[in-house]
Amino acid sequence: MPMSFPGNIDKREQTIATLHRALDIGITLIDTANIYAPSANAIGHNEMLVAEALRTYTGPADLNAVLVASKGGITRESGGIFGSDSSPAGLRAACEKSLVCLDVSQIQLYQHHRPDPELDYADQMRTLLSLKEDGLIARIGLSNASKEQIDIAIGILGGPKDNGVVSVQNQYSPRFRKQRDALDHCADLGIAYLPWSPLGGASEASEVGSKYKDFAEVGEEVGATAQEVTLAWLLAMSPVVIPIPGATRPATVDSIVKSASIVLSPAQQARLDATTPA
Repeated sequence: MPMSFPGNIDKREQTIATLHRALDIGITLIDTANIYAPSANAIGHNEMLVAEALRTYTGPADLNAVLVASKGGITRESGGIFGSDSSPAGLRAACEKSLVCLDVSQIQLYQHHRPDPELDYADQMRTLLSLKEDGLIARIGLSNASKEQIDIAIGILGGPKDNGVVSVQNQYSPRFRKQRDALDHCADLGIAYLPWSPLGGASEASEVGSKYKDFAEVGEEVGATAQEVTLAWLLAMSPVVIPIPGATRPATVDSIVKSASIVLSPAQQARLDATTPA
């Protein structure tokens, strides 16, 4: 998402290099969305960046092993206003445009970006089912979904074994720890859990260590940054957890990957679980 912030859209060469670096060192999940764009009239901007990076990649990675995930269901208007449209026509139109922007015939993982408060949640899931039945999408993910909504979705779409609901993308970070029950539920069901803004969001990522001193102190103990410790903390919660931090520079990708090799002791994990803002 940060790659499509207004301040980064003139850094196209750096953006593509960042995505290529991710592929080079073994990252196989790229998460995007139609509304990741610098403005309301540039919907699909981020999806097209991802498509360009994959199209121009010449490195050693097997692109057949790379899963590109996108999202639909949120709308954008001028002035930065965000709305919802998960009506059958609205969600299908969003999906069809994403197919064009990603330059694919089928989206490997399509995530319902946010529940539409004007519509019955089960009906929104049935619309996703129709997209899958028509071959537009291969797998389905949820985002910003409660434990109860996860169960409603599985009842209509099936679970991971059916290529129905295979992932849930909710906010989770040192700053935001609500809906832990949804994370635990996904762990029980074997559904991938993708914490978004795992470092607290673009405005807070650089301040994790100063706002949550335990993450900085544990970082000193294991030879890592507070940000790397945060991602390691999330990864250690469950094998189903896959944090999705944003990166705009190749060096940040290296740091993200380093976090996967950090081993926290049970005492360190418990300490981070209990930490509060400084």
